[in-house]
Amino acid sequence: MTEIDVPRVADRELAAIVGAEVEDRWPNDVSGLDEIVRYGLVPFGKMMGPWLVTHSALAVGGDLPTVLPAAVAVECVQVGAMMHDDIIDDDGERRSKPAAHTVYGQPTAIVGGDGLFFHGFAALAECQEAGAPAERVAQALVVLSKAGLRIGDAAIREIRMSREVCSVDDYLGMIADKSGALLWMACGVGATLGGGNDKDLRALSQYSDRLGIAYQIRDDLMAYDGTRAGKPNVSDVRNGRPTLPVLLAHERAPVAEQQHIERLLADTAVPVEERYAAMARLVHDHDGVAAAREVSHRYVDMAAAALESLPPGVHRDALADLTVPGRLV
Repeated sequence: MTEIDVPRVADRELAAIVGAEVEDRWPNDVSGLDEIVRYGLVPFGKMMGPWLVTHSALAVGGDLPTVLPAAVAVECVQVGAMMHDDIIDDDGERRSKPAAHTVYGQPTAIVGGDGLFFHGFAALAECQEAGAPAERVAQALVVLSKAGLRIGDAAIREIRMSREVCSVDDYLGMIADKSGALLWMACGVGATLGGGNDKDLRALSQYSDRLGIAYQIRDDLMAYDGTRAGKPNVSDVRNGRPTLPVLLAHERAPVAEQQHIERLLADTAVPVEERYAAMARLVHDHDGVAAAREVSHRYVDMAAAALESLPPGVHRDALADLTVPGRLV
């Protein structure tokens, strides 16, 4: 497999600011729960959550100092969710290093993920001390909570979809909540703290849901298009997850090969590398990669269109830049 770096979302300046904030809160010598928290946070990934918090806030008239604790908060919640996901999926690698549960054990990693969630809520509450009105902080906490519940519901649906073929529409609906809500958590928190009105929040909700779908499809494609992004490429096949390239290949395949795809999803006995190789061949033979990429690009076009009702400016342009194929999706 070719090693291809997935682009970092955050610019260097923002990465340095958020990184310094994290280092201040969780220095290298922390112990106990904070040791697990730091292990999950450092080194940073794409920093998409903090980046979206910041640009969403600035796009509607907010400022960086007020939302900086929220940028940390969203990173904590998202990393906590990934720490738990790695346990659910039995993935041993995250951000090109051993997953937390392989280093500390599952019970400790579960508690570490929980700790990240609570650190996230605590950091978001600090935005009031940073200058955000109390009612805005309360509204942002509601956004964070509702987004988390959407993500949790999607996780249950994804687990129940495993080991069999589902409809493309059902799959897209699930990832709208799985990844769309993850991006809405950041956009909604940032825009709420930044003083956005209902129109701004609707625009960013549509943007994040659509971009989230495209982003998840891009993640699905990494198993089949030669990209490596710090986690095992066999994970979805091992867990019987019917990702979009697989579902679209299934739609296009003759009956015998449809049945082969179904058997591969259901199988738990054949070594995973063999199952993965067979699935990759079927996905490529029936244009699953190209078809999924086309769907992804349709959603980023819709995400870009959703931003048109925001006030024009460099921060709206920055959000729109993520919808350019090759930038994030």
